[in-house]
Amino acid sequence: MSKNSAFSGLVKIEKRSAGEVVRLGKVKFPFRPETKPDDPVVKLIEELVAQNLMMDALKILALALPPREGVWWGCLAARDMLQPDEKTKALIAAEAWVFKPGQESKKALEPFALDAETSDQLMCEAGFNVPLPDDEVPPAGPPFMPGLLVFTAQLYSFYAPEFPEEISQQGQLLLGRGLDIAKGGNGQMGEETSGKIDEGVG
Repeated sequence: MSKNSAFSGLVKIEKRSAGEVVRLGKVKFPFRPETKPDDPVVKLIEELVAQNLMMDALKILALALPPREGVWWGCLAARDMLQPDEKTKALIAAEAWVFKPGQESKKALEPFALDAETSDQLMCEAGFNVPLPDDEVPPAGPPFMPGLLVFTAQLYSFYAPEFPEEISQQGQLLLGRGLDIAKGGNGQMGEETSGKIDEGVG
């Protein structure tokens, strides 16, 4: 893998193995990957992209990312479903949790999380199901739930365009965002706000 590859420098997921992530999400593939369970998960993502299995690649990346970074990636996908500069109450709550995950911001997610249907609401459900050190009651959902909800938001955005060529381009955009976030960026590809997630996203 070249040092300049899109799949290099993914510091947010570099310590995770392919087998760990696959077991977490109980993922099944339409072929037998060459990537071994002990290999870095990025090797599996790269293999899936090379096989033109974009959906599988996005799913593995969603499961591999830390919850905060994953929810942010999902929020970017949720924005795709809205008009430019439009923000719903659910999206505002989800992004506020990304900026400052804690009991106060988590509590604000609850009304949307309990009846989530749209991408912005799904990101509230994802954040609400992330365990925090000071939780009085642990989340009821399984450990893989936040990652699968983030993946669902990617799916909604992926299939939003009307034409096949646009869907393909959208898949590349979604993957590019996720890889940028995995490198410590904010996923806002080509925008003036591009930077590190910890420097402030949104």
